[in-house]
Amino acid sequence: MSDEAEAAPTSRPPESERMRRLRRNVVFHRLAGLGASAQAAIPGLYAWAITVAPAAWSRGAPVLAKVAAIVGVVALATAPLVEGAGLRARPAEAPDDPSRPAEAAAAPPPTGLRSFRAWTGPTWARVWSVWGFVLSSAIVWALAPGALSSIRLDGVRGALGVVGWGLFAFASAGPSLRADPDAAKRIVAGSALKPRSALPRGDGVYVAGGVVLALAMQAVGWSVAVPERAVLVRLVTVACGVAVISATTSIALARHATRTPAARSLKLRRALPWMVLLALFLSTGLVLLMPR
Repeated sequence: MSDEAEAAPTSRPPESERMRRLRRNVVFHRLAGLGASAQAAIPGLYAWAITVAPAAWSRGAPVLAKVAAIVGVVALATAPLVEGAGLRARPAEAPDDPSRPAEAAAAPPPTGLRSFRAWTGPTWARVWSVWGFVLSSAIVWALAPGALSSIRLDGVRGALGVVGWGLFAFASAGPSLRADPDAAKRIVAGSALKPRSALPRGDGVYVAGGVVLALAMQAVGWSVAVPERAVLVRLVTVACGVAVISATTSIALARHATRTPAARSLKLRRALPWMVLLALFLSTGLVLLMPR
């Protein structure tokens, strides 16, 4: 009894796995609670670094272009703060609540710091993020038009800039991505799931052979001097490597498929195109080997 009495104060109830996981992933939950303007700031900064900053700090760009570029970054960085300030300043309440007194409905307009908070929230944050960033970028491009010429603008950088602006537009127009509150309820507590079947023997050999053959193809064509042909050789070897890996995987899976014996005429009909192709290759090789 004395040992049990001494061990009782030191024993603690076991902490649930869900609470430990929440404490461990506090940063991820905070990122999931960010608004649309915060999520749009990442592709916006990417588009700014590719298309706006090189134009603002190019040779011959005026100082006003650099100031406008900095304003665009400030708009992207402060829009989440504007949105968060509006959410904290406006608690959730029903707009047509009958229990709400008439004095509160007819309250005087806010003054001072409260008037500044009236310009916060998701709507004003989106306006500041989108229009502040877009207009400042347009000012930079108008003040430094030479940076957008085909001589200075790289094609790859321009394509990446288009992708960045497209992602910024989608992130600004759509709602923010938030965590599903019912996701934890769908988790089934218990042991880990077991695989339906083990990997059969021999399949790894087929896949490993395909990978080795695909890697061996990448060693071909590095001595080509013409750039266009070198790029073509690289594309062909990569495509052939992917095709070889796909073919070896299909062969490994076909070993375990149920087969039904086909008729001899059907087998000949299926093999006829490949036989014609083989005969064509053999005849072409014989023609090339013939002395001229």
